[in-house]
Amino acid sequence: MKKQTKKLIAPIIITILIICYFIFYISLSLYLNEMPKLASILFIIVPILLMILSIYMLFERIKEIKGGEEDDLSKY
Repeated sequence: MKKQTKKLIAPIIITILIICYFIFYISLSLYLNEMPKLASILFIIVPILLMILSIYMLFERIKEIKGGEEDDLSKY
């Protein structure tokens, strides 16, 4: 296995876990019918936006790793 491939495994697994957590959170909020409509909408929209952000950050991290920037701390 290539060295870059090994470094891609952790960000991908973490992103998948985060997305699974948000999907569970959304399904739980859909299951609870006692919430007001505005709260219900917020409990759906905010996790969706966070999932999109997580996927965007994953793609940014993959570009960094493939570009040779393997250590985030080297920027500082």
